[in-house]
Amino acid sequence: MEEVGEIKESSTSSFVFKATADVRKLDYVLVEDILAQIWEIKQQSQGTFAHAVVIGSLRKNYMIRSPLKIGSKVYKAEEKIAKKILGICEEGIYIGLLKDTEIKVHLSPDILIQKHICVLAKSGSGKSYAMGVIVEEFIKKGIPVLIIDPHGEYVSLRRPNLNKQEIKQMKKFGVKPKGYVKNVYEFAPICSRNREAIPLYLDETNLSYQDLLNLLPNATPLQKGILYEAVKRAKEEKKFYFLNDILEAIKESKSNAKWNLIPQIEQIISMKLFSINYTPIREIIKKGRCSIINLRGTPPYIQEILVGLLLNKIFEERKNEEIPPALIVIEEAHRYCPERGQGKSFASNIIRTIASEGRKFGIGLAIVSQRPARVDKNVISQCNTHIILKTTNPNDLKAIVASVEGLDAKAADEIQMLPVGVAIVAGLPLAAPIFVEIRPRETMHGGELGKI
Repeated sequence: MEEVGEIKESSTSSFVFKATADVRKLDYVLVEDILAQIWEIKQQSQGTFAHAVVIGSLRKNYMIRSPLKIGSKVYKAEEKIAKKILGICEEGIYIGLLKDTEIKVHLSPDILIQKHICVLAKSGSGKSYAMGVIVEEFIKKGIPVLIIDPHGEYVSLRRPNLNKQEIKQMKKFGVKPKGYVKNVYEFAPICSRNREAIPLYLDETNLSYQDLLNLLPNATPLQKGILYEAVKRAKEEKKFYFLNDILEAIKESKSNAKWNLIPQIEQIISMKLFSINYTPIREIIKKGRCSIINLRGTPPYIQEILVGLLLNKIFEERKNEEIPPALIVIEEAHRYCPERGQGKSFASNIIRTIASEGRKFGIGLAIVSQRPARVDKNVISQCNTHIILKTTNPNDLKAIVASVEGLDAKAADEIQMLPVGVAIVAGLPLAAPIFVEIRPRETMHGGELGKI
């Protein structure tokens, strides 16, 4: 191994060494069998000094209980040793290369589904691009993916990436352009804006009292009573009943509270989200299939209701093992599960439930947002794997540092200076946050489709 310096100061968590060879920020170094990473380099009159933070040891579960000895030799870490101590998987979801190395970084698909993932960055820093890379890998492994897509960006997963600049980069990362037209299915509640999409309808047959309460979260006790009686009456009179049957039963109620309830039911019917010719959940969540719910052109309040109802149905069917384990990607997550005080969303409750209980049933959550501070902190805190790209907003940085284990104020400075395409990745099974160059996408990036 190449010697690069000698320790001059030391603690149980970091050390400073005088460099005797060329070293760079973020390089990995080794002292005996202890791995550290250089976080700061200073040039002084006495020479070049590097500050390195201890990561771990080749000895499993080893804890440093006393500082490293002054005068100990520091060596440049070999890639295979760094990979082993860092806990980088040999195979799995390939997201890119460890920065300034040829080490491929893989994430475990099992951990991503069982422990959830979030991708956070300011607009234009590559969060959707990075999520697209992860989705490509899930498609290759035949694991079902559902994407809540407010802007219709992910439909481009069908087409190969023909960007000349990115094709040049692909050789370095060992990937080639490829489209997934046979795997990617697009569904939309409004097909006039999304002509290639399959119409998406929810089942309105025999909606339960609880289903209707989910649609009417602000119903008063009196309205709930009327609704209960209406459902009971519909069940008694018909083997199969629909929303119009519920509406007629409400109209026959003698209570004056019905006059505020009727317009709410009429509005639900007018949304045209429900049909007897509904889309089966097993057609949306299917092995080898990536289903995109394209919400482009759909009013925000309808988006929230649709996402809430759809995720509720998916959660129930997965609990009953009627559909396979899957990853649910929620783009613009701050819209659908906002932090308390940042607004309300019909979808918030079910997203919180999946975040806390989904791992028991094989439903993974991928939260994607440009405003981490506006996403429900309870949802973010349930995500074990974090992919963080460039972020500059102080509130967002504070939210990231507070929710990601292993990041501190120094890391916040690094996040602000990250180049486009480079991410900090933290979480199991990694021993410490790592810097990763996200690989080029095999498919076209939807965020570029609208560029002139």
